[in-house]
Amino acid sequence: MGTKRPFRVAVCMISLFLLLVSGAGKGNAQGRKRLTFYYIDHGTGMPNYPFWPVYYKGIADAAALLAPLGVEVKHFSAGEYDLQTQSEMLKQAVAANPDGLVTTMRDPKSFESILKPLLEKGIPIMAANVEDLRPPAQRIPYLGYYGEDSSRSGTELADALIAILKKTGAKKPRLALLISPVAGNAMWEARLSLLGSRLTEAYGTKSEKIVDLDGTQARTYLEKNPEVDLICAHESQMHRSLIPRLKGLGKRPGKDIYLLCFDIGEGSLEDIKSGYVAAAYDEQQYLQGYLPLFDLYLHLTKYKVHPVRVITGIIIDAHNVDSVVDGARAGYR
Repeated sequence: MGTKRPFRVAVCMISLFLLLVSGAGKGNAQGRKRLTFYYIDHGTGMPNYPFWPVYYKGIADAAALLAPLGVEVKHFSAGEYDLQTQSEMLKQAVAANPDGLVTTMRDPKSFESILKPLLEKGIPIMAANVEDLRPPAQRIPYLGYYGEDSSRSGTELADALIAILKKTGAKKPRLALLISPVAGNAMWEARLSLLGSRLTEAYGTKSEKIVDLDGTQARTYLEKNPEVDLICAHESQMHRSLIPRLKGLGKRPGKDIYLLCFDIGEGSLEDIKSGYVAAAYDEQQYLQGYLPLFDLYLHLTKYKVHPVRVITGIIIDAHNVDSVVDGARAGYR
């Protein structure tokens, strides 16, 4: 029973996608004024997961501004854990012969054969949110990438904590629990590995990486290892699950434990303001949805101009948290 429901959902999503894209590539004669862009991501409509609505707002806002310029944006989301659906959506988008494509490179090794026909035709592709982390000679030759720098984001978040500890003279973390919300995700693996390595380099901190989708594994680990004095996790898990648990255990932020998170939401910003979370890495996902669509348009209409790598991530801590609260409430952060 447990395996049939996701399968049926995936089939329904793919069927709807096929219905919407059928015939979209017809009349794609050279020199036509109208342009069609596809944006295919791995977003989800899961409740209590504020990341994707902000991302979608960026896509919708860009589409609305591009429409008077003769651009139609077709946006589809495959689901956070559904690689098969994203692959099928990409195949159908390629078959529709679009003028440009934006996608999240969750599995570039399997995506490269799907995207090859577009690349051979010279149709521009942009990567967003997740980049191809393979060596340069092996990467998919997309025009540009929009998102965090996965080769530095973990180090930057660790450095933010190191700066706080230098200023306050607080105790150094000895055991870090680093939590990925999804298995087999190259970006999360890079983030947490870099964070752990930087803390080991600075303080000799030991770290343990786990995959935990709902907080169950983290609670079990904390029960068995009460000496944990640093946790890094996704902001939604941190705010909804871990912080209530830690408060129940009487853990004091900055004294008994340090908390770091990736991504932000209204809840995590309040956690930073209250001092419970030391720092967060904000991907600014609105920009990841918005910017690549405009750059596709510029590339196709303004002599092939395009950026190569647009890094959207910044550190949020007590010094700048107030400056982003209004943006979060308005749906931009």
